[in-house]
Amino acid sequence: MVGLLGRMYIVLSDETERRLRLAVVTVFGGKKGDLSAAIEEAVKQWLAKNASEQKINRWVTKQLSTPPKEKRRPIR
Repeated sequence: MVGLLGRMYIVLSDETERRLRLAVVTVFGGKKGDLSAAIEEAVKQWLAKNASEQKINRWVTKQLSTPPKEKRRPIR
């Protein structure tokens, strides 16, 4: 979701990246966007396993409703 949170960059070991790319080509066919689709699917599965959606939604809502430090004004 570019725009709201910006771009995300991840660092993988060379071996993990090689295995991921080979698996993506094998499963998806290697078309443009297949690597992103595979990573998004993996992240969604991880989130479903490791975090409750309600907890994430509360955190995101709090982050979006809290102004950045530089924009906060002292209360007088």
